[in-house]
Amino acid sequence: MTNRQLRKLMRSASATHLTRLGNKLRRFFLCAVKPDYVEQMIQHRAGECVQCGKCCKLVFKCPFLGGTDENPRCMVYEGRPKPCVAFPIDERDLADVNFQCGYFFTDQKAPASDLVQIPLPAFSRSSQAAQKLATDI
Repeated sequence: MTNRQLRKLMRSASATHLTRLGNKLRRFFLCAVKPDYVEQMIQHRAGECVQCGKCCKLVFKCPFLGGTDENPRCMVYEGRPKPCVAFPIDERDLADVNFQCGYFFTDQKAPASDLVQIPLPAFSRSSQAAQKLATDI
């Protein structure tokens, strides 16, 4: 990802409290409904958690976050919920913490399985014409 793309992402993502709330819900949804996508994205993640607690203070402070502001501690680190373990799932999550995280992503694109595919009805004449065009290209 280029610097220009990162700046654009920082401006567009996490600009408001509502956006951060939406991203928190997105992470919960992805962990619950699309665990394969989460695992694929974790494969592209590098770095390590620096235990700064920024992800634990998005939208609201996690009730399991203890310690002080200078030295935050997760009180359930060994048994924390899946969205906590998976953070950050992608660059949007890094934008939520202003890219101040020990994790980063390698320059890989999102898996094709993340794209929504809408099946279209097959019409015999249209299908034949489409196949001919595909073979001609």
